[in-house]
Amino acid sequence: MLVSFKSEAESLKGKLEEERAKLPDLELHQVAEHVEAPEQFVMKTRRTLKGHGNKVLCMDWFKNKRRMVTSLQDGKVVVWDSFTTNKECGVAMNCK
Repeated sequence: MLVSFKSEAESLKGKLEEERAKLPDLELHQVAEHVEAPEQFVMKTRRTLKGHGNKVLCMDWFKNKRRMVTSLQDGKVVVWDSFTTNKECGVAMNCK
């Protein structure tokens, strides 16, 4: 059984190398020459999260894309519901 898996893996590896050989390897600038320039990107404010007294240092989305977490300059970490703009929880880190 192990021998059959090895032979199948070698066969698939050979097919993969054949497919890769069909596609030329290009540099990024070569590909970019054929891409249209994007139109001017305009950002719009959709919602404003209120409650930060200091600067926001970083922000990241949860996997479900509904919640986000922010960390503040004063050591606070806040979890937000981005649909309702409500704070769900907050933790004050005692960083000195």
